[in-house]
Amino acid sequence: MLTKTCKYALQALILIASLGKNEYVLAKQISSALNIPKEYLNKVMRILVEEKFVKSLKGPRGGFCLAREPREITVYDIIKAIDGIDFFQDCILRTDKCDEKNPCALHFYWLKILSQMRAVLDRATLHELANEVKAGKRVLQFVDNIFLIDDFKKQIGIR
Repeated sequence: MLTKTCKYALQALILIASLGKNEYVLAKQISSALNIPKEYLNKVMRILVEEKFVKSLKGPRGGFCLAREPREITVYDIIKAIDGIDFFQDCILRTDKCDEKNPCALHFYWLKILSQMRAVLDRATLHELANEVKAGKRVLQFVDNIFLIDDFKKQIGIR
């Protein structure tokens, strides 16, 4: 469903949003924490900067932080920016388009599923996801084990 680039972008954004407003984190810290190859993460972060999800700051206190409020960024926004919306428009059975005049066997079921999925992704914000991580309700997979965001913050020196 989602490309690796989109999955890495979502993970990185959730991590950055979990750190708090205006907390900068280095790409190598994100790469290490999420087990994303640094070269690949650099590509992802360039896209996120271009799409204005994050801003970057060079220098010893630099890194990446959110460019907008996490409440303003939905999962659908991220998917749309990274992977596009073809998934939400493609037929599930045919290689060509199907439509109401010439529907495939699953057309109307698929439209309903896609509509519901889009609605859920459009409501899910980085703010909510980050809060679930911080509260321990959700975890991000890290290199050595699964740990909460507070442990990561301690590891990189943010209190």
